[in-house]
Amino acid sequence: MDKIWDRFDVSGKLTLKEFLIYFQNDKGLTVTMLSCGVTLLYNSFFANKQANRMHLSLPKLVEFVSKKPVARHQKDLIFEICADDEEGEDVEVPFVRVDLRTA
Repeated sequence: MDKIWDRFDVSGKLTLKEFLIYFQNDKGLTVTMLSCGVTLLYNSFFANKQANRMHLSLPKLVEFVSKKPVARHQKDLIFEICADDEEGEDVEVPFVRVDLRTA
């Protein structure tokens, strides 16, 4: 599958579970790792141990894992993902902008 993206934009209302489903169903990508800055938010190798994170909205997930609040004036968060395509091949993907104004 040849696709080119410059970035992904998603709503801050999404939970981690909805985020993973969105990329799987709409983009054909399986997210294997998710980070924000230096904070690793999700790793598919430890999905069972991270089950308690699935119901958290993306901003709440950042706060939960980093133990730091997201600044109230902040308009978005930038996530980096590692992902596999439908054939299970690692693909290079751009960053994800999480719009906090829709949170």
